[in-house]
Amino acid sequence: MEIVIHGHQTDVTDALRIRAEEGARKLAAHLKRVVDADIRFEEDGVFKTVEIVLHAPNHTNLVAKAAAKHHGPALTDAIAKLDAQIRKVKSADKKQRVNGASTRA
Repeated sequence: MEIVIHGHQTDVTDALRIRAEEGARKLAAHLKRVVDADIRFEEDGVFKTVEIVLHAPNHTNLVAKAAAKHHGPALTDAIAKLDAQIRKVKSADKKQRVNGASTRA
């Protein structure tokens, strides 16, 4: 999996970069065949935003964006939002497989 980290009008520290990469890898482990992840750190005045986009075949792009006073809490919120999306996608896939199997029988 390829992880691309962008810093728009901000400096991304090594610790923050490592934390973002680890979070993206953990999220990708829950979803099958994630191709790449784009993580964008932005700074606009007081607010710092983090946007994470996961690209996987057979799925729409999963996108989560969070804002806070610092990048650390914004990254944590964005990862939590993506985790919720992945759980929702996986449960929908599971229901679809169960319903598809029962209608064919």
